[in-house]
Amino acid sequence: MSDRLQKISWLAALLGSTVAAVLGWALFWPETSCAQPACARQRFSLAIELDALRQVPAIEFTVAAGDEGTVSLQSILASGGIDVSLQPDQLDLPYIAASGALDRADLYQFASAWRDNSIPEGMDAKIYALLAAELISDTGEPLFGIMFDDMDREGFAVAPATTAAKFGDREPGSIAILQLRTFVHELLHALNRRHLDAAQMQDGRLTLEAPTRCISGQYRGEWFLQEPPLLAISPDTIRFFQSAPRKEILPGRQNAGFRKRGSPTECEDARANIVRDPAGTRWQLAAWRLRQAFSIQAARAADEVGPDAQRIDAPATDQDGEEAAAAAAQREESDASPQQEPPLEPAPPAVDLRIQALPAAYPLGYPIALRLMARNDGPEPLAIKNRLMPSYGMVHIEYRAATDADWRNLQPLAWFEPASDEEAMLDPGASTEQTVPIYFGDEGWAFTRAGEYQVRATLHTGKEVPDVVSQPVTITIETPRTAADEAALQPLLNEQGELDDGVGRLLIFGGRIGADQTIAPLEDVVQEHGDTALGSALRLTLISQRLRRPIDPLTGIRPPPDLGAARDLLQDTCTDSGIAALKYQLLMRHSDSIPDAMSRSAHSGLESGAAAWDGTSTPRGDTMPTYSDSALNPWGPTIHFCFNDADLRGDARQRALRAARALRRAGPQRVVIVGHGDFEGACRHNDALGLRRAATLRQMLIDQGIPGRRIQIASLGERRPLDFSSTVDARDLNRRVEILVEMDGMSGDAPEAQPIKSHCVARPAASASSRPQDDEHGR
Repeated sequence: MSDRLQKISWLAALLGSTVAAVLGWALFWPETSCAQPACARQRFSLAIELDALRQVPAIEFTVAAGDEGTVSLQSILASGGIDVSLQPDQLDLPYIAASGALDRADLYQFASAWRDNSIPEGMDAKIYALLAAELISDTGEPLFGIMFDDMDREGFAVAPATTAAKFGDREPGSIAILQLRTFVHELLHALNRRHLDAAQMQDGRLTLEAPTRCISGQYRGEWFLQEPPLLAISPDTIRFFQSAPRKEILPGRQNAGFRKRGSPTECEDARANIVRDPAGTRWQLAAWRLRQAFSIQAARAADEVGPDAQRIDAPATDQDGEEAAAAAAQREESDASPQQEPPLEPAPPAVDLRIQALPAAYPLGYPIALRLMARNDGPEPLAIKNRLMPSYGMVHIEYRAATDADWRNLQPLAWFEPASDEEAMLDPGASTEQTVPIYFGDEGWAFTRAGEYQVRATLHTGKEVPDVVSQPVTITIETPRTAADEAALQPLLNEQGELDDGVGRLLIFGGRIGADQTIAPLEDVVQEHGDTALGSALRLTLISQRLRRPIDPLTGIRPPPDLGAARDLLQDTCTDSGIAALKYQLLMRHSDSIPDAMSRSAHSGLESGAAAWDGTSTPRGDTMPTYSDSALNPWGPTIHFCFNDADLRGDARQRALRAARALRRAGPQRVVIVGHGDFEGACRHNDALGLRRAATLRQMLIDQGIPGRRIQIASLGERRPLDFSSTVDARDLNRRVEILVEMDGMSGDAPEAQPIKSHCVARPAASASSRPQDDEHGR
């Protein structure tokens, strides 16, 4: 009998130990795949150094958040397994309101001066946070936040006053919650979380990864909340924090860095990713694990919705027998009924995405800019107007050497968080375009040596929609061919003779970061070698520096713009289409702070950034599509002109007449004649000279019987060179007229494309010290 009791006792002890072990596993065993706070274990410790500008009230980092009770910065991140130590440092940084809103260059100035780069003992990483008065993008758009990364300094900035200004009238009680929400949202970006990681919880509220604009609306300029803010991170983010390697999560140069990605439909994408019944406590998690382990069917199950959601069954509810039987009968009836066809998916948004670059070989170190064009061919508006810059996260620029198989992503030095989609909606059938610098990213120079490269753009238009990928264009880089070109390149090189990352960073920020002495070598190049392509392009950096002077982080004062110096530089900054378009963007941004006469004069007749790429068709600057018009194709020979001349003489005239007769016989539907020039002379003069050259050929075609109504003319001045070099041959090559035609219905062959060159009298070489301004000398 005692043996039997011993066996029973032994079995009971074994059973009890097994039950205890199972319960312990269900309650306490960490899971790398966990997707709710109940199972999250601490993985990393993150220190946040917090600075704030003077006149910026500190935000509350612990708030009362309705049903969630009291929520703090620490509790939000702890729910994913990251222990946060907030370390207020400089909370009264000097700032004068007259200095205006801050942009990414200003943030770098403050971070460089005030950040402590050391990581506290026991911490895995550190990030810098700055509370600013106002934030703006490179185009002047108001921002909620901005992420930045510069020389091992990574961080983010938010503008609490922006939230108060937008929501203060209609949502005064939610200001503290919204300010904390914005702070954590930008922090999540710094930890590599994206808008597309957001999810909609069962109560209809969006998690913190979704932008504030996704939970708000506007009425007559006032902002209101469409739903109470949820201060919680998504299950997908918890899973990421619990399972991803540290290099994918933590900031630092040795780690992955920012990987922000957005889409025009990110709010809709977040709401389509619905998470149901997350286990909010350890007991709920344990119950879910036991049901999964022993196949116990819950009375209520939560179906997985969306590709990144985790299936989580809720605990069984207390139902009496009648309710359970009714529920079972209803399920049987549902199972027996015919299956309904799934609803039709909406048609994916169709976007025609194109890029344009110049065919000429760019000089090594040249600040190359690309033209991005997008047309909304879909049925719904898309929030992409004026947001083709990679800094907004929807368009990615990829590049590779012609000999490489893999594409590399051009990562911006900063990411922008726009305040509203209202002004960014692109209606069906409408188009938008921007000119984007592509020569420098967070890894340094994109084109580090001479050779051929391919560049393409990718637009993410929705979570369930394939990316739109443009056709690639070829970018050619060449080393200097003259002593002047070589001298212009020298300030851009380091001691090893390679392109210097510090100078590249200075260029991309318009000369507005670093000490004053860092801009001096570029000023020397513009003064001594301004007639070279590189020297002329560097004017854009100096213009930016003169119009928006670097803020002094030690005083908070921004010096007033140097309008006189900017005016002198503006006249001759149109080296190529990209530089001219970037100059136009710069002037538009500062249109409120510069005289109208100065702006009109500096535009050189350009009425839009598109005119820089397609050309102007009248002295007023009207734009007409030329090289971007897919219906137009090059035809016949290129016709070249002498220095500062719009006439054709001698044998060149006779050859041009023969080409005109051949074009008449071909019977074109439309002819577009585009005039060009070289780099000598003022921009405005050479735009007019190119138009006169095109008019000369137009009259010749009319004289040969082609109806004038079919012929259009345009001028690109010096903005589309065939050769960027400062050689005499390059200047002769660039002074030309090109013929574009619609090919449909044409008969006969085009004449040989051998260039038609006019006989020119030799002239003295232009001075290398400076370019002529508004005199009569041009190309």
